[in-house]
Amino acid sequence: MKRKILLVDDEEIFLRPLAKTILAAGFLVDTASSVPEAREKLRNDEFDLVVSDVRMPGTDGIAFTRSLHEEFPDLPVILMTAYGSIRTAVDAMKAGAGDYLLKPFEPDEMLLLVRRTMEIHDLRVADKYRVSRNQEAFEFRKSVVCESGAMRRLQEDVENILPLDTTVLLSGETGTGKQLIARGIHYSGPRKNGPLIEINCAAIPETLFESELFGFAKGSFTGATNERKGLFHLADGGTLFLDEIGEVPLALQSKLLSAIQERKFIRIGGSRQIDVDVRIIAATNKSLDEEIAAGRFRKDLFFRLNVFPIRVPPLRERKEDIPVLADIFLRRYARKCGKRIVRMSPASVAAIHSYDWPGNVRELENIVERAVIREKGEELRIPPDLLYPSGAGEALSFSSEMPFKEAKERVVSSFEKRYIEDLLRKSGGKLTDAARAAGMDNKNFSEKMKRYGIALDDYRT
Repeated sequence: MKRKILLVDDEEIFLRPLAKTILAAGFLVDTASSVPEAREKLRNDEFDLVVSDVRMPGTDGIAFTRSLHEEFPDLPVILMTAYGSIRTAVDAMKAGAGDYLLKPFEPDEMLLLVRRTMEIHDLRVADKYRVSRNQEAFEFRKSVVCESGAMRRLQEDVENILPLDTTVLLSGETGTGKQLIARGIHYSGPRKNGPLIEINCAAIPETLFESELFGFAKGSFTGATNERKGLFHLADGGTLFLDEIGEVPLALQSKLLSAIQERKFIRIGGSRQIDVDVRIIAATNKSLDEEIAAGRFRKDLFFRLNVFPIRVPPLRERKEDIPVLADIFLRRYARKCGKRIVRMSPASVAAIHSYDWPGNVRELENIVERAVIREKGEELRIPPDLLYPSGAGEALSFSSEMPFKEAKERVVSSFEKRYIEDLLRKSGGKLTDAARAAGMDNKNFSEKMKRYGIALDDYRT
C-alpha cells in the first residue's frame, strides 16, 4: 500500500510544488496550511508521516510536534524551516521530530529524508514485534511452494545455507520472488534477531547513493546539520539486502567492495572508520557477466558477492507450482475482499497453466487479485482479457461447462497455434530459425505446423 504524507506549511507557494514532488515519487499526499487544519485532517484520516514547517501563525511546528508525539507516539515527523540553528534542531528532536530539514532544499534531498525516516520508523515498529515476525518467518520453509523440481532444488540450496552466515547472490527475472527468499534466509538464519535492511539500488539517485548507504558526518555538505547513519550501519548485527545490485553506480562499486570485504567504512565527510558486522544478500535481474563485459560492473565485486549463487527460476519453468500459487492468492484476496470464492474454474486453471507469465509470480498474483475483484460467484473465472489485454486471447474459446481435459486441450492448442504462427511471422517463414527460437528441432516443429494446418508459404517474405 502507498504511504500517505501530510504536509503542513502556511506558504501556499511552497506547499504546492512540494506536494507535487512527493506525489511524483509514488506517495499519497494531503496538505494543510495551518496547525488547526492539520489536526482536523489527522482526526479524520490516517497518515504515515507528517512534514511540517517550524514557523507558522499561532501554534509553531515545535509545539505541534510535541503534541503529536503525545497523541500519536508512533507517527514520525520531519520539521523544516528557513531559520536553521543548532537550538532549533535540538528543540525539534526533543519535541519528538524524527529529523530536521533546512530550507531551501533540493527535491532529492527531501525525498531521501522522507524515505529514511519511514525506514527507521519501520525498524522501530518491527522491533516491537520481532518475536512474532520471526515466528512467522520460521514458517517460510513450510510456505514456499515447491511442487516443481526447479523449486525443490532451490529449497535444498536455501536449506543448506540457513544455519550459516554465507554471502548469497540471488539471480532471476523480475517478479520471481527474490525478495521473499532473501527475507526467508534472514529470518530463518543465525541473524534473525538482528535487523534486515533492504535497499533497492535502482531506486536511489546516483548522487545520493553514497550518503544513503554509508551515511555522512555533520557539516560534510550544505544541509548536513546532523550526523546520520547509513543503511550499512543500520544493518549492524543483521543482514543488508542489496536488491538490483547491478544498478550500483560504477564509481561507488570500489567503496562497496571494500565495505563488504573489510566490514568497515568511512562516512562522507568523516575521518573515523566504522566497524560493522553485516551479512550480505544481493539480488539481480541482470546478467552480471554481461555487465562486467560491458564495463559497467566490477569483476572483483562480482566474485565477492557470488559466494553462494542461487538462481530463482521463472514461473514458466515451474508450471507445477502455478495452480498452488493461484489458490493461495485466490484465498488471500477473497478474504480481503469479503467474497465467498471457493475454487477456480477448470477452464481458468487450464488458461493459467498454458500462459507464459512474463511477469512471473507477481503477475500471477495481480491477475488473480483483479479476477477476484470482478467475480460475483463462488467459482473464480480468469477472463482472457486479463491474460491477453491486447486481444490476443480472443481465440481462447472455452466454457466452464466443459470437462477439465477438454478445456485444457482447447486452450493449449490455441496457444501453440498462435505461438508457432508468431515465430514464423518473425522469421519471415524460415523454418530453421523459427524452430531454433522455440527450442525445438525442425521435425517436431514441422509436425506441430501440420497438426494446426499452418502452411510455411503463407509466412515467407
